[in-house]
Amino acid sequence: MGEVEPAPWTTIPALLRDAARRYGELEAVVDGDVRLDFRTLSAEAERVARALQSVGIGRGDRVAIWASNGWRWVVVACGVWQIGAVLVPLATRWKALEVGPLLERTGARLLFAEHESAKERLLGSLVARYGSPRAGRRVAGLPDLERIVSLDDAGPDRAPIGEAWDDFVARGDDGPAVEDSGVPADALAEILFTSGTTGAPKGVELCQGQILQAYWDWSGIGGLREGDRFLVIPPYSHGFGINGGILACLMRGAANLPFAVFEPRAVLERIERERITVISGPPTLFATLMNLEDFDPKAVASLRLAFVGAAAVPTELIHAMRQRMGIERVCNAYGLIEACVISMTRADDPPEVIATTTGRAMPGVEVRIVGAEGTDVPDGEPGEVWARSQGVMRGYWRDPEQTAAALTPDGWCRTGDVGVRDAAGQIRVVDRLKDAYNCGGFSAFPAEIENRLLERAEIAQVAVVGVPDARLGEVGHAFVIPAASRRVDEREILAWARENMANYKAPRRVHVVDALPLNANGKVRKDLLRERARAASGEPAG
Repeated sequence: MGEVEPAPWTTIPALLRDAARRYGELEAVVDGDVRLDFRTLSAEAERVARALQSVGIGRGDRVAIWASNGWRWVVVACGVWQIGAVLVPLATRWKALEVGPLLERTGARLLFAEHESAKERLLGSLVARYGSPRAGRRVAGLPDLERIVSLDDAGPDRAPIGEAWDDFVARGDDGPAVEDSGVPADALAEILFTSGTTGAPKGVELCQGQILQAYWDWSGIGGLREGDRFLVIPPYSHGFGINGGILACLMRGAANLPFAVFEPRAVLERIERERITVISGPPTLFATLMNLEDFDPKAVASLRLAFVGAAAVPTELIHAMRQRMGIERVCNAYGLIEACVISMTRADDPPEVIATTTGRAMPGVEVRIVGAEGTDVPDGEPGEVWARSQGVMRGYWRDPEQTAAALTPDGWCRTGDVGVRDAAGQIRVVDRLKDAYNCGGFSAFPAEIENRLLERAEIAQVAVVGVPDARLGEVGHAFVIPAASRRVDEREILAWARENMANYKAPRRVHVVDALPLNANGKVRKDLLRERARAASGEPAG
């Protein structure tokens, strides 16, 4: 037998029933004053499922949710899955003009949404643009959308939009019990949209059985266990937030503590108050916490496990998480929405492996490192990472052209990431193909350069982008955030880079900034940084 057993369930409804039976009165969701045990979560999800059925929502229908992390988000997701409907999560950082086309493209019949998230008006802006559903009529600008349900109160100075939460779930109080829906393992469970930083978001289709097996493996190898308290900061609208947060906690009997909008001091306070044991996020999240002037390691003493992952994770950050935050186990993993989890470090890996690689391929995952000619490159050489497994998406929603570009006829997913595999099978993700740039005929990988710059004590975070240069083709521009109470001397950094990096890797300019632009999933918006760097260098945006 391999590292993990096959997942005990092939459908999410079966998981929901089993979690209620197995974990009963253990805390399942903790959100402020709301504390739901597993049995109560199951009952609340059942109410939502009945309410959905009462308004005609059934298997295969798309139900969208546009809201920040919260207990009602979890209940809605479980209710949607329970009847075999398809969940369409939408990022709260997206505007109404971005969300509207996605609702239309998926044919969503019902939308759960908040009036406001992070001071952004969601429902108000959507209704102002597209109209509001009324009795017997759909939204004029979104012909498939029949109903809006608000997940929060509108506020004393504003009329509520859509049907109130309490009124909607009450629809299910007198309805018939939700029977075993007979949902097959290959039924579509989610349409997860990519962040769309380089084009229109693509809708990734993931099915019930593949999600369960991928995150059963991830949570087992990672060490998530019964009674853990998992502070879920990545948005539920992202693949990791919804599957690594909601579903993995249901699988393992861990408490899911949703965090709505990232604010570093509030995160530290919640960790201390709720005795959080598990945390996850991109590298920028952990760097930001430790860069606070009043950061106190005692506040995070309860943490034992951290999941960190991105296209590349700075080596020094992994060491700092273990030493400054006192986290017993740091797991470095690599995946993408289109292929779930691809590789992961293991508990018995030495520190240098955890710090410098994303570990070995997950059980059942095949990995190739492919060169420009479409053939596999030798160990130690960079190439595009290709993955094939049960976790690879079915395709992009109603987009055969993009699907064909991402998936080969024999099932390999082209990730768009540059990686290197060593003789032991450890995978090091070097960078995104689209982020690499050519300087004087040499390929420069920003993540590698960022790792080197983070060796400087005065730099807390850094992002490097390539911009056009008349002589060399492209050159690197670095955007750096100073460490707490430290000053960054741009000329000194440039001189150090020239002494410690190959000429084509050394940035030509350094920009000191207070923050880096992030997308809805907490990753750096390098497209915006490229525009800023071009403007600073006098090059036209492109």
